[in-house]
Amino acid sequence: MSRKVLYVDYSKCIGCETCEYVCKFVYDVPRIQMTRTIDGVMVPIYCHHCEEPKCMRACKRGAIVRDQDGAVIHQYLLCRGCETRNCIIACPYGAMLETDKGVMITKCDLCAPRRQIGLPPACAEMCPCGAIQYVDEEELAALKTEGAELAEARILKHIRNPQGS
Repeated sequence: MSRKVLYVDYSKCIGCETCEYVCKFVYDVPRIQMTRTIDGVMVPIYCHHCEEPKCMRACKRGAIVRDQDGAVIHQYLLCRGCETRNCIIACPYGAMLETDKGVMITKCDLCAPRRQIGLPPACAEMCPCGAIQYVDEEELAALKTEGAELAEARILKHIRNPQGS
């Protein structure tokens, strides 16, 4: 069975922040986060639900697991109390987020409650420019245009080196 994944085409993203706001509406604490690059562009940072998640390997409490659909899920009750924050450091996409309360980690779960009733993630459904898509993993290659890959490379450079040096 094909695994469904979230894909953001940064070349189409207009930085409107709809994804973050709809996620905040659904979860109170957004699990996708907008950031401003050194170029001044607003872009969403999100979990890629990696094939071999570094955050999962870094978590010594077993709080990060895969669900039945293959999404990488963060189990809050197992996480509470960890002070190392190794999952945040391990994520190459900057997708493990510390809440504004400073005591809890959160991340995208591909809207698990929505998926259980046959709905796609809210951010993909609400994205006004079609930059966020919820697709079968096999469809990714066709979606990754040259422009999309260049835009993603610029964003990943910002995530990994926010000072731009």
